Formats: sequence, structure tokens, C-alpha cells
Amino acid sequence: MADYHDQHPGNDSLQQSGKCPHRHILPLETLKHPDFTDRFTHREIQHPNSYLHVSSRWPISSRGPASAARSPEAAQGHRADSEFVWRATTTVLGMRLAVLVGVVLVVSACSQNLSGNPRPVEGPAPATSPPAQTSANSLRDRIAWVRQGSPVDLAAYHSATVEGGPVTDLRGDIAFVSPTHKISCITGVEFDFDGFDCMIELKDPAPAPGEGYGQWFGGYVTYSGQRLTVGQFRGDPGLFIHGEGPTLPYDSTVTFGEYLCRLATTGLTCVNPATGSGVQLSSEGVVPLGCLRELPDAERESVVGRAYAC
Repeated sequence: MADYHDQHPGNDSLQQSGKCPHRHILPLETLKHPDFTDRFTHREIQHPNSYLHVSSRWPISSRGPASAARSPEAAQGHRADSEFVWRATTTVLGMRLAVLVGVVLVVSACSQNLSGNPRPVEGPAPATSPPAQTSANSLRDRIAWVRQGSPVDLAAYHSATVEGGPVTDLRGDIAFVSPTHKISCITGVEFDFDGFDCMIELKDPAPAPGEGYGQWFGGYVTYSGQRLTVGQFRGDPGLFIHGEGPTLPYDSTVTFGEYLCRLATTGLTCVNPATGSGVQLSSEGVVPLGCLRELPDAERESVVGRAYAC
């Protein structure tokens, strides 16, 4: 693929500048290039960020990174929102993962019909924009409210599955999804990732900060106690490679390490009392709590829409 690389040297410049995409595999332009799709479908190729071996491809239906992990069998009978995806094995940042790389993932496909009548549990009212400052008293009240939820047994949440696919044991990690499937979260301690990654079906997703590698997901949220990001360019499903976790009932409180999360009909509130931070997630927006403050563009990673830090 040297001819293509010579014509598109942007990858080297990104690597030399230290701005290589975070947890990304290949530029979308590379995947769409005829030499890749026609001549390298079953070939091993080198990329400045990763080693990729393409083994198969199939049509899928997708609403986000979690459903991008759909198996070929489960894809049959579903409308293809992307032309093809490839099942690949890659080493990223020293970790060997099985990932799916989509040629075109349609963000608008993230919508999902709601069903059922969830038990009405009131939580903190969601806000469309973060407050200028969250007082220590306010955070203490929020932490107290989270702890008042019904505790759940984590043993029921150590698995994930894609629709129609097998159930994967997450070992030390947990995953859960809201009854409406608008909020899906997963941990990554097996990969030395702190905190949670969540996919939120936002009414007003975070806009892309510019051009980037992969597909833009405006509702992709990462929260790690002292840091919060909203929106992310992704070329792979990341922690959602195995799909979503079991449904978490309303009024439940999940305790995982230093993190506590309570789900209400108004959204999910997660806090970390040790760091004095938290985040409220709902379809109305993402609200940082406690010590989290928005970073200026100069300090924000180029692959995320908004970033906050303590």
C-alpha cells in the first residue's frame, strides 16, 4: 500500500506531532480507498498507529459503536446503514483487540424506538448546558442522592452481548444499559482504563470539532474521575466491541470501585467522591459536576468535542 501512503502522508505528520487519534485504527479515507477494499481485503498491512489483518466483511445495521459489533449472522435481514464492515485483529497501544472497522457508520441510525413504561423515579433535573460552577454542598447532596438508590449485585452485570449474538464474559468489568437503551455504559479495567465509557442518545449531540479519522459520535462520553470528554471520532467500537450490558432497572445504584451511579427516568448520575467530581447524563445533555471545568480548545484532545478536567 506504499503508493497510497505516499500520496497521503498525513498519518506521519500526525504521528510526529504527537496528535495520533486516541484509540483509533485507520483513517476512513484508507478504508474507502480502492487499493484497500479491492486488493487488500485479505492482506496484512502496516499503519503508523496499528497493525491490521483483515479477515472478513459483511453488511450490518448500526446505531452506534455497540451495534457495530453485530455478527454476520445477526446482520441478515437488517437494513444496511453502512456498506460493509470488516472484522479485524489489531494491536493498538500495545493491546491486541478484536475490532470492527466500518466504512460508513450513519450516526442518525442511533435512534431507537422506546417500549415499556418505566417506573417513574425522579432524579436531579437535567440541564441543557453545564452550570458555571457546582458548589461542594451541591455535590455532596448529589452524592447522597446517588447512594440512596437500590444497590445492585454486580455479578449480574459482568457480561455484554450484541443483538442476536453470543454473551461475552467481561471478567472484572461491568456493563449496563438503561431500559430505553438511550444510555449504555461499560468499564475497561481489563485494559487499564479508569472510569466509564458511555454512549448517550442526545437530542443535541456534541458537534465535531473539525475533520478527524473514523466516524464522529456526538454522544460518546468518557468519565474517569478527574476527566470528562463529550463526543469522539472513532474508527472502532472500543469498549463496546462485545455490545451492551444487561438492563439496569430505574432507581438502581451501581457501585464500582470509587464510582457510584444511579439511574432515574431523568437520566444517569455518576459520582466519584474521592475526586470530588461527577457527571449527569441524559438525552437533554451532559452536565459536569463538582471540580470538573471545561478545558480551552488548546488543551482539548483534537479527537473529542468537549473536554473537562479537575
